[in-house]
Amino acid sequence: MASVQSSVINLTKTIIGAGLLAIPFAFKADGLILGTILILIAGIASSYGLYIVSQVSKKLPGDTSYFALCGITYPKLTLIFDFSIAIQCFGVALSYLVLIGDLVPSLINEVLSRNQVILLSLIIIIPLISFRKLDSLKIGSLIGLLAIGYLTILVISHSIWDDWSKSQGHVKILEIGSISQILSTFSIVVFAFTAAQNICSIINEINDQSQVPKVITLANLIASLLFLSVGFAGYLQFGDNVHGNVILEYKSKLLSSKIGKFALVLMVTLSYPLMFHPCRLSTNNMIHWIQQEISKNKTTSTVVNERTGLINDEESGINESNDEVPFSTNRFVLVTTLLTLGTYGLALSIKSFELVLSLVGATGSTLICFILPGLFGFKLFPDNDINKSLSLSLTIFGFIVMIASVFATLYY
Repeated sequence: MASVQSSVINLTKTIIGAGLLAIPFAFKADGLILGTILILIAGIASSYGLYIVSQVSKKLPGDTSYFALCGITYPKLTLIFDFSIAIQCFGVALSYLVLIGDLVPSLINEVLSRNQVILLSLIIIIPLISFRKLDSLKIGSLIGLLAIGYLTILVISHSIWDDWSKSQGHVKILEIGSISQILSTFSIVVFAFTAAQNICSIINEINDQSQVPKVITLANLIASLLFLSVGFAGYLQFGDNVHGNVILEYKSKLLSSKIGKFALVLMVTLSYPLMFHPCRLSTNNMIHWIQQEISKNKTTSTVVNERTGLINDEESGINESNDEVPFSTNRFVLVTTLLTLGTYGLALSIKSFELVLSLVGATGSTLICFILPGLFGFKLFPDNDINKSLSLSLTIFGFIVMIASVFATLYY
Protein backbone atom coordinates (compact mmCIF):
# COMPACT_ATOMS: atom_id res chain seq x y z
CA MET A 1 0.00 0.00 0.00
CA ALA A 2 1.19 3.53 -0.78
CA SER A 3 1.91 6.12 1.90
CA VAL A 4 0.59 9.67 1.88
CA GLN A 5 4.05 10.95 0.99
CA SER A 6 4.51 8.65 -2.00
CA SER A 7 0.95 9.42 -3.17
CA VAL A 8 1.68 13.15 -3.06
CA ILE A 9 4.88 12.61 -5.06
CA ASN A 10 3.09 10.48 -7.68
CA LEU A 11 0.20 12.89 -8.10
CA THR A 12 2.53 15.90 -8.24
CA LYS A 13 4.62 14.12 -10.87
CA THR A 14 1.46 13.51 -12.88
CA ILE A 15 0.48 17.20 -12.78
CA ILE A 16 3.86 18.71 -13.56
CA GLY A 17 4.95 17.94 -17.10
CA ALA A 18 5.71 19.66 -20.38
CA GLY A 19 2.91 22.17 -19.73
CA LEU A 20 5.16 23.81 -17.12
CA LEU A 21 7.35 25.18 -19.92
CA ALA A 22 4.43 27.07 -21.49
CA ILE A 23 3.30 28.89 -18.34
CA PRO A 24 5.47 31.99 -19.06
CA PHE A 25 3.76 32.20 -22.46
CA ALA A 26 0.38 32.24 -20.71
CA PHE A 27 1.50 35.33 -18.75
CA LYS A 28 2.19 37.01 -22.10
CA ALA A 29 -1.57 37.18 -22.76
CA ASP A 30 -2.83 37.42 -19.18
CA GLY A 31 -0.35 39.73 -17.50
CA LEU A 32 1.12 38.92 -14.10
CA ILE A 33 -1.96 39.66 -11.97
CA LEU A 34 -4.64 38.00 -14.11
CA GLY A 35 -2.24 35.17 -14.96
CA THR A 36 -1.79 34.42 -11.27
CA ILE A 37 -5.55 34.49 -10.71
CA LEU A 38 -6.20 32.12 -13.64
CA ILE A 39 -3.56 29.66 -12.43
CA LEU A 40 -5.23 29.62 -9.01
CA ILE A 41 -8.69 29.17 -10.57
CA ALA A 42 -7.48 26.28 -12.73
CA GLY A 43 -5.73 24.70 -9.74
CA ILE A 44 -8.80 24.98 -7.50
CA ALA A 45 -11.19 23.68 -10.19
CA SER A 46 -8.90 20.77 -11.05
CA SER A 47 -8.46 19.95 -7.35
CA TYR A 48 -12.21 19.91 -6.86
CA GLY A 49 -12.66 17.58 -9.84
CA LEU A 50 -10.19 15.14 -8.25
CA TYR A 51 -11.94 15.55 -4.89
CA ILE A 52 -15.28 14.63 -6.45
CA VAL A 53 -13.82 11.41 -7.85
CA SER A 54 -12.32 10.54 -4.46
CA GLN A 55 -15.68 10.99 -2.74
CA VAL A 56 -18.03 9.31 -5.24
CA SER A 57 -15.61 6.37 -5.53
CA LYS A 58 -16.91 5.31 -2.10
CA LYS A 59 -20.08 4.21 -3.91
CA LEU A 60 -18.12 1.52 -5.76
CA PRO A 61 -17.91 -1.99 -4.27
CA GLY A 62 -14.40 -2.60 -5.58
CA ASP A 63 -11.47 -0.65 -6.98
CA THR A 64 -12.02 2.85 -8.31
CA SER A 65 -11.99 3.41 -12.06
CA TYR A 66 -13.68 5.83 -14.42
CA PHE A 67 -15.14 2.86 -16.27
CA ALA A 68 -16.77 1.61 -13.08
CA LEU A 69 -18.11 5.10 -12.29
CA CYS A 70 -19.55 5.34 -15.79
CA GLY A 71 -21.14 1.92 -15.26
CA ILE A 72 -23.14 3.03 -12.19
CA THR A 73 -23.96 6.53 -13.45
CA TYR A 74 -24.09 6.96 -17.21
CA PRO A 75 -23.31 3.63 -18.96
CA LYS A 76 -23.92 5.22 -22.35
CA LEU A 77 -21.22 7.82 -21.68
CA THR A 78 -18.50 5.17 -21.70
CA LEU A 79 -17.80 6.08 -25.33
CA ILE A 80 -17.41 9.77 -24.42
CA PHE A 81 -15.05 8.93 -21.58
CA ASP A 82 -12.86 6.78 -23.82
CA PHE A 83 -12.90 9.53 -26.42
CA SER A 84 -11.77 12.11 -23.88
CA ILE A 85 -8.92 9.89 -22.69
CA ALA A 86 -7.89 9.18 -26.28
CA ILE A 87 -7.93 12.87 -27.24
CA GLN A 88 -5.99 13.88 -24.13
CA CYS A 89 -3.29 11.24 -24.55
CA PHE A 90 -3.10 11.68 -28.34
CA GLY A 91 -2.57 15.41 -27.89
CA VAL A 92 0.08 14.99 -25.20
CA ALA A 93 1.94 12.44 -27.36
CA LEU A 94 1.75 14.90 -30.26
CA SER A 95 3.15 17.70 -28.10
CA TYR A 96 6.10 15.46 -27.21
CA LEU A 97 6.94 14.95 -30.89
CA VAL A 98 6.70 18.70 -31.51
CA LEU A 99 9.10 19.25 -28.59
CA ILE A 100 11.56 16.70 -30.00
CA GLY A 101 11.49 18.52 -33.33
CA ASP A 102 12.03 21.87 -31.60
CA LEU A 103 14.88 20.82 -29.33
CA VAL A 104 17.08 18.25 -31.05
CA PRO A 105 18.26 20.30 -34.10
CA SER A 106 19.86 22.93 -31.86
CA LEU A 107 21.59 20.20 -29.85
CA ILE A 108 23.26 18.77 -32.97
CA ASN A 109 24.13 22.10 -34.58
CA GLU A 110 21.29 21.91 -37.13
CA VAL A 111 22.85 18.89 -38.85
CA LEU A 112 19.32 17.50 -39.28
CA SER A 113 16.12 19.43 -39.93
CA ARG A 114 13.15 19.47 -37.60
CA ASN A 115 11.13 17.00 -39.69
CA GLN A 116 14.10 14.67 -40.16
CA VAL A 117 14.59 14.53 -36.40
CA ILE A 118 10.92 13.72 -35.82
CA LEU A 119 10.98 10.92 -38.40
CA LEU A 120 14.22 9.47 -37.03
CA SER A 121 12.67 9.30 -33.56
CA LEU A 122 10.60 6.41 -34.94
CA ILE A 123 13.70 4.23 -34.54
CA ILE A 124 13.37 4.59 -30.77
CA ILE A 125 9.60 4.98 -30.53
CA ILE A 126 8.43 1.97 -32.58
CA PRO A 127 10.02 -0.69 -30.33
CA LEU A 128 8.64 1.05 -27.24
CA ILE A 129 5.04 1.16 -28.51
CA SER A 130 5.13 -2.43 -29.77
CA PHE A 131 4.68 -3.86 -26.27
CA ARG A 132 1.22 -4.36 -24.81
CA LYS A 133 2.52 -3.70 -21.29
CA LEU A 134 4.72 -0.79 -20.25
CA ASP A 135 5.99 -1.96 -16.86
CA SER A 136 9.58 -1.83 -18.10
CA LEU A 137 9.23 1.91 -18.77
CA LYS A 138 8.59 2.98 -15.18
CA ILE A 139 12.07 4.48 -15.09
CA GLY A 140 10.72 7.11 -17.50
CA SER A 141 8.70 8.66 -14.68
CA LEU A 142 11.78 9.08 -12.50
CA ILE A 143 13.77 10.55 -15.38
CA GLY A 144 10.87 12.90 -16.11
CA LEU A 145 10.73 14.11 -12.51
CA LEU A 146 14.47 14.76 -12.45
CA ALA A 147 14.29 16.56 -15.80
CA ILE A 148 11.43 18.81 -14.69
CA GLY A 149 13.29 19.61 -11.46
CA TYR A 150 16.40 20.59 -13.40
CA LEU A 151 14.41 22.67 -15.90
CA THR A 152 12.66 24.53 -13.07
CA ILE A 153 16.01 25.39 -11.49
CA LEU A 154 17.34 26.38 -14.93
CA VAL A 155 14.54 28.89 -15.61
CA ILE A 156 14.69 30.43 -12.14
CA SER A 157 18.52 30.66 -12.05
CA HIS A 158 18.62 32.31 -15.49
CA SER A 159 16.03 34.81 -14.30
CA ILE A 160 18.18 35.64 -11.29
CA TRP A 161 21.61 35.86 -12.94
CA ASP A 162 21.02 36.89 -16.57
CA ASP A 163 21.02 40.48 -17.80
CA TRP A 164 17.34 41.14 -18.57
CA SER A 165 18.13 44.16 -20.74
CA LYS A 166 19.37 41.83 -23.48
CA SER A 167 16.21 39.74 -23.65
CA GLN A 168 13.27 41.46 -21.96
CA GLY A 169 10.32 42.70 -23.94
CA HIS A 170 7.32 44.60 -22.63
CA VAL A 171 6.06 43.15 -19.32
CA LYS A 172 2.33 43.30 -18.54
CA ILE A 173 1.34 43.59 -14.90
CA LEU A 174 -2.28 44.73 -14.84
CA GLU A 175 -2.45 45.06 -18.61
CA ILE A 176 -4.00 42.11 -20.45
CA GLY A 177 -4.30 40.85 -24.00
CA SER A 178 -7.47 40.18 -25.97
CA ILE A 179 -10.23 37.91 -24.63
CA SER A 180 -9.42 35.31 -27.29
CA GLN A 181 -5.75 35.26 -26.26
CA ILE A 182 -6.68 34.87 -22.60
CA LEU A 183 -9.06 31.98 -23.37
CA SER A 184 -6.56 30.12 -25.53
CA THR A 185 -3.78 30.47 -22.94
CA PHE A 186 -6.14 29.51 -20.08
CA SER A 187 -6.58 26.13 -21.75
CA ILE A 188 -2.77 25.75 -21.57
CA VAL A 189 -3.01 26.26 -17.81
CA VAL A 190 -5.84 23.72 -17.60
CA PHE A 191 -3.67 21.28 -19.55
CA ALA A 192 -0.82 21.84 -17.11
CA PHE A 193 -2.99 20.90 -14.12
CA THR A 194 -4.42 17.71 -15.66
CA ALA A 195 -3.92 14.73 -13.33
CA ALA A 196 -7.26 12.94 -13.56
CA GLN A 197 -5.76 10.00 -15.45
CA ASN A 198 -3.93 8.84 -12.28
CA ILE A 199 -6.29 9.78 -9.45
CA CYS A 200 -7.98 6.36 -9.52
CA SER A 201 -4.63 4.61 -8.99
CA ILE A 202 -3.88 6.99 -6.10
CA ILE A 203 -7.22 6.14 -4.47
CA ASN A 204 -6.77 2.40 -4.94
CA GLU A 205 -3.20 2.23 -3.65
CA ILE A 206 -3.10 4.63 -0.69
CA ASN A 207 -3.11 2.92 2.71
CA ASP A 208 -5.61 5.39 4.19
CA GLN A 209 -8.25 6.61 1.74
CA SER A 210 -9.41 9.29 4.17
CA GLN A 211 -6.11 11.06 3.37
CA VAL A 212 -6.83 11.37 -0.37
CA PRO A 213 -8.21 14.95 -0.08
CA LYS A 214 -4.99 15.90 1.73
CA VAL A 215 -2.93 14.32 -1.06
CA ILE A 216 -4.90 16.23 -3.70
CA THR A 217 -4.51 19.54 -1.85
CA LEU A 218 -0.76 19.15 -1.28
CA ALA A 219 -0.02 17.99 -4.84
CA ASN A 220 -1.95 20.87 -6.41
CA LEU A 221 -0.41 23.37 -3.98
CA ILE A 222 3.11 22.22 -4.91
CA ALA A 223 2.23 22.33 -8.61
CA SER A 224 0.72 25.81 -8.29
CA LEU A 225 3.85 27.14 -6.57
CA LEU A 226 6.08 25.66 -9.30
CA PHE A 227 3.86 27.00 -12.09
CA LEU A 228 3.88 30.47 -10.55
CA SER A 229 7.65 30.37 -9.93
CA VAL A 230 8.51 29.31 -13.49
CA GLY A 231 5.82 31.56 -14.94
CA PHE A 232 7.05 34.65 -13.13
CA ALA A 233 10.74 33.88 -13.70
CA GLY A 234 10.35 33.17 -17.41
CA TYR A 235 7.96 36.02 -18.18
CA LEU A 236 9.81 38.67 -16.19
CA GLN A 237 13.03 37.83 -18.01
CA PHE A 238 11.62 37.75 -21.55
CA GLY A 239 8.34 39.68 -21.31
CA ASP A 240 6.30 39.65 -24.49
CA ASN A 241 9.30 38.19 -26.35
CA VAL A 242 8.68 34.80 -24.72
CA HIS A 243 7.55 31.92 -26.93
CA GLY A 244 5.48 28.82 -26.24
CA ASN A 245 8.42 26.82 -24.88
CA VAL A 246 10.56 28.97 -22.58
CA ILE A 247 13.52 26.58 -22.81
CA LEU A 248 14.02 27.59 -26.44
CA GLU A 249 14.83 31.12 -25.26
CA TYR A 250 18.17 30.12 -23.75
CA LYS A 251 21.33 30.02 -25.85
CA SER A 252 22.14 26.51 -27.04
CA LYS A 253 25.88 27.12 -26.60
CA LEU A 254 25.49 27.22 -22.81
CA LEU A 255 26.23 23.85 -21.20
CA SER A 256 23.35 24.29 -18.76
CA SER A 257 20.94 24.83 -21.66
CA LYS A 258 22.27 21.82 -23.54
CA ILE A 259 21.82 19.62 -20.47
CA GLY A 260 18.31 20.97 -19.96
CA LYS A 261 17.29 20.35 -23.55
CA PHE A 262 18.83 16.88 -23.53
CA ALA A 263 17.00 16.01 -20.30
CA LEU A 264 13.74 17.24 -21.81
CA VAL A 265 14.26 15.26 -25.02
CA LEU A 266 14.99 12.12 -23.04
CA MET A 267 11.92 12.67 -20.89
CA VAL A 268 9.48 13.19 -23.74
CA THR A 269 10.92 10.32 -25.80
CA LEU A 270 10.36 7.89 -22.95
CA SER A 271 7.00 9.46 -22.10
CA TYR A 272 5.55 9.16 -25.63
CA PRO A 273 4.75 5.43 -25.22
CA LEU A 274 3.25 6.14 -21.79
CA MET A 275 0.69 8.39 -23.50
CA PHE A 276 0.37 6.18 -26.58
CA HIS A 277 -0.59 3.13 -24.51
CA PRO A 278 -3.81 4.51 -22.90
CA CYS A 279 -4.68 6.24 -26.17
CA ARG A 280 -4.51 2.90 -27.98
CA LEU A 281 -6.55 1.12 -25.30
CA SER A 282 -9.23 3.81 -25.32
CA THR A 283 -9.41 3.66 -29.12
CA ASN A 284 -9.90 -0.10 -28.92
CA ASN A 285 -12.59 0.40 -26.26
CA MET A 286 -14.45 2.78 -28.56
CA ILE A 287 -14.28 0.34 -31.47
CA HIS A 288 -15.52 -2.47 -29.20
CA TRP A 289 -18.35 -0.33 -27.85
CA ILE A 290 -19.49 0.60 -31.36
CA GLN A 291 -19.38 -3.06 -32.41
CA GLN A 292 -21.47 -4.02 -29.40
CA GLU A 293 -24.06 -1.37 -30.20
CA ILE A 294 -24.25 -2.52 -33.83
CA SER A 295 -24.64 -6.10 -32.64
CA LYS A 296 -27.48 -5.10 -30.31
CA ASN A 297 -29.29 -3.33 -33.13
CA LYS A 298 -29.02 -6.40 -35.34
CA THR A 299 -30.67 -8.58 -32.73
CA THR A 300 -33.65 -6.32 -32.05
CA SER A 301 -35.91 -8.70 -33.97
CA THR A 302 -35.38 -11.35 -31.28
CA VAL A 303 -38.47 -11.72 -29.10
CA VAL A 304 -37.40 -10.76 -25.59
CA ASN A 305 -39.43 -9.73 -22.61
CA GLU A 306 -39.34 -5.93 -22.50
CA ARG A 307 -38.48 -5.76 -18.81
CA THR A 308 -35.77 -8.40 -19.06
CA GLY A 309 -34.28 -6.64 -22.05
CA LEU A 310 -34.04 -3.36 -20.13
CA ILE A 311 -32.32 -5.03 -17.19
CA ASN A 312 -29.89 -6.83 -19.46
CA ASP A 313 -29.02 -3.58 -21.23
CA GLU A 314 -28.26 -1.87 -17.96
CA GLU A 315 -26.18 -4.79 -16.69
CA SER A 316 -24.34 -4.93 -19.97
CA GLY A 317 -23.29 -1.30 -19.62
CA ILE A 318 -21.91 -1.89 -16.13
CA ASN A 319 -20.15 -5.13 -16.95
CA GLU A 320 -18.48 -3.73 -20.02
CA SER A 321 -17.00 -0.93 -17.98
CA ASN A 322 -15.23 -3.43 -15.71
CA ASP A 323 -14.35 -6.36 -17.96
CA GLU A 324 -11.26 -6.40 -20.07
CA VAL A 325 -12.06 -5.47 -23.65
CA PRO A 326 -10.68 -7.97 -26.20
CA PHE A 327 -7.82 -6.66 -28.29
CA SER A 328 -6.89 -8.97 -31.16
CA THR A 329 -3.42 -8.92 -32.67
CA ASN A 330 -4.72 -7.65 -36.02
CA ARG A 331 -6.58 -4.78 -34.41
CA PHE A 332 -3.61 -4.04 -32.16
CA VAL A 333 -1.37 -3.64 -35.19
CA LEU A 334 -3.97 -1.61 -37.11
CA VAL A 335 -4.73 0.81 -34.25
CA THR A 336 -1.03 1.20 -33.44
CA THR A 337 -0.25 1.98 -37.07
CA LEU A 338 -3.07 4.51 -37.47
CA LEU A 339 -2.29 6.33 -34.23
CA THR A 340 1.41 6.47 -35.06
CA LEU A 341 0.67 7.87 -38.51
CA GLY A 342 -1.74 10.37 -36.95
CA THR A 343 0.64 11.74 -34.32
CA TYR A 344 3.64 11.85 -36.65
CA GLY A 345 1.68 13.29 -39.55
CA LEU A 346 0.41 16.15 -37.39
CA ALA A 347 3.80 16.68 -35.73
CA LEU A 348 5.38 17.22 -39.15
CA SER A 349 2.82 19.87 -40.07
CA ILE A 350 2.13 21.55 -36.70
CA LYS A 351 5.08 23.57 -35.43
CA SER A 352 3.38 25.42 -32.60
CA PHE A 353 3.88 23.79 -29.19
CA GLU A 354 1.47 26.22 -27.56
CA LEU A 355 -1.24 25.47 -30.17
CA VAL A 356 -1.14 21.77 -29.31
CA LEU A 357 -1.33 22.47 -25.58
CA SER A 358 -4.21 24.90 -26.10
CA LEU A 359 -6.31 22.44 -28.12
CA VAL A 360 -5.60 19.49 -25.83
CA GLY A 361 -6.31 21.60 -22.77
CA ALA A 362 -9.56 22.89 -24.26
CA THR A 363 -10.84 19.43 -25.21
CA GLY A 364 -9.38 16.40 -23.42
CA SER A 365 -8.33 18.19 -20.24
CA THR A 366 -11.66 19.94 -19.68
CA LEU A 367 -13.51 16.67 -20.24
CA ILE A 368 -11.36 14.71 -17.79
CA CYS A 369 -10.83 17.45 -15.18
CA PHE A 370 -14.20 19.21 -15.09
CA ILE A 371 -17.03 17.74 -17.15
CA LEU A 372 -16.91 14.02 -16.28
CA PRO A 373 -16.12 14.43 -12.54
CA GLY A 374 -18.92 16.99 -12.34
CA LEU A 375 -21.37 14.58 -13.97
CA PHE A 376 -20.35 11.80 -11.58
CA GLY A 377 -20.80 14.06 -8.59
CA PHE A 378 -24.18 15.35 -9.78
CA LYS A 379 -25.41 11.78 -10.12
CA LEU A 380 -23.98 10.27 -6.92
CA PHE A 381 -24.00 13.01 -4.29
CA PRO A 382 -27.22 13.18 -2.18
CA ASP A 383 -29.75 15.88 -3.11
CA ASN A 384 -29.17 17.75 0.17
CA ASP A 385 -25.37 17.82 -0.31
CA ILE A 386 -23.95 21.12 -1.57
CA ASN A 387 -21.41 19.12 -3.57
CA LYS A 388 -24.23 18.07 -5.88
CA SER A 389 -24.81 21.67 -6.97
CA LEU A 390 -21.09 22.39 -7.08
CA SER A 391 -20.56 19.33 -9.28
CA LEU A 392 -23.12 20.60 -11.75
CA SER A 393 -21.43 24.00 -11.70
CA LEU A 394 -18.07 22.34 -12.44
CA THR A 395 -19.57 20.55 -15.45
CA ILE A 396 -21.10 23.77 -16.79
CA PHE A 397 -17.78 25.55 -16.19
CA GLY A 398 -16.02 22.81 -18.16
CA PHE A 399 -18.36 23.12 -21.14
CA ILE A 400 -17.98 26.92 -21.20
CA VAL A 401 -14.18 26.68 -21.03
CA MET A 402 -14.13 24.01 -23.75
CA ILE A 403 -16.33 25.83 -26.26
CA ALA A 404 -14.81 29.27 -25.68
CA SER A 405 -11.21 28.05 -25.64
CA VAL A 406 -11.49 25.92 -28.79
CA PHE A 407 -13.09 28.81 -30.67
CA ALA A 408 -10.48 31.29 -29.41
CA THR A 409 -7.57 28.98 -30.18
CA LEU A 410 -8.67 28.24 -33.73
CA TYR A 411 -9.96 31.64 -34.78
CA TYR A 412 -8.18 34.43 -32.88
